[in-house]
Amino acid sequence: MLRPAKPDLYLLIILLTLVCLCVCDISDWQSTSTVHKEAFTDEDLDFLVFGDWGMNGQDPATHKFLQKAVADAMEICADEHDSKFVVNVGDNFYKGGKYDYQGVQTVDDEKWNTIWLDVYNGAKLSSINWYTVAGNHDWYNNVSAQIDYSLNKNNRFYLPALFYVRRTSFGPKNSTVAWIHIDTNIFFYDEATQKAKGMFGNFEIMGWDRDGAVEEKLKWIEDRLVENQDAKWIFVIGHHPLIGDCAQRYRMKELIPILDRHRVTAYFAGHNHVLEFLAPTRWSRFAQFISGAGSRTSKACEGDDWVSAKGTVGFLHVRISDKSGKMVYEFVDATDPSIEGGTQVFNGSLTNRPYWYPK
Repeated sequence: MLRPAKPDLYLLIILLTLVCLCVCDISDWQSTSTVHKEAFTDEDLDFLVFGDWGMNGQDPATHKFLQKAVADAMEICADEHDSKFVVNVGDNFYKGGKYDYQGVQTVDDEKWNTIWLDVYNGAKLSSINWYTVAGNHDWYNNVSAQIDYSLNKNNRFYLPALFYVRRTSFGPKNSTVAWIHIDTNIFFYDEATQKAKGMFGNFEIMGWDRDGAVEEKLKWIEDRLVENQDAKWIFVIGHHPLIGDCAQRYRMKELIPILDRHRVTAYFAGHNHVLEFLAPTRWSRFAQFISGAGSRTSKACEGDDWVSAKGTVGFLHVRISDKSGKMVYEFVDATDPSIEGGTQVFNGSLTNRPYWYPK
């Protein structure tokens, strides 16, 4: 006859099970092999890009950050052009107003309502997906709560893992866009960066051993780019810029040859609270769009081709044509709430991957 297990053995089994579950969850949070696919019948694919927005925009004490002004202009633009989704480049929840902490604490944090749902509450922005990456301010608290919220409460705030891939097809010609969403925090911050010390403990919880994790994630990015070479358009989305002096932080510049080698069309980022653009050249053959002026302003990266005027908040509006194979873009200044829909301040176009490389 078998003797019943001792209580301490039961406790050990429970603890080991929890550890295994945590390890599995952490692995899932880091990256996912599942590719999110979506198809649209429209001839054009329209979307908005912005970040650095979570400043409690409806609180009068913080209205100076103009989060609500940007939200209102985005709603008008998205409704007019039938935008299909928002590309959210991170820094989703800041410290400020009545909140004395960065990021969110749990999936039930009231910031989900006061900073996101209650601000972007127009009919269009409240019905389309927000394809998200994490910024440094999201890492200063419980970044896994944002992933958990996406997976279990509201997948319109789409963040299934810190690194993930999407594929979008649209139009009669079935044009295909590949989107590689990455977490750049591990590439941007080193041990000497005072500002980053608050996130290193969270890196450890995530199982990232710094240099080893960087190498692993660089390989993950390269592998995903190899797998998506059949796409007409390839976009990489991260939080931190790769323009000029901004690319010199820790291991960021190692991303540039990888993106270049695999003929990425463009890189979208934020972090710097400006609207900024760098055209492709023979040395870096992908365009760069910085759209980090979702609620506040700051200095730009040195080395750009165009940057918004000091004090500007706004967003990037993009439209890709299946028929012409062109991508047209415009930066929209939403600083003045009295101007409905904002003001176009810079625009241009790119063609799809096989043809537009500069000679």
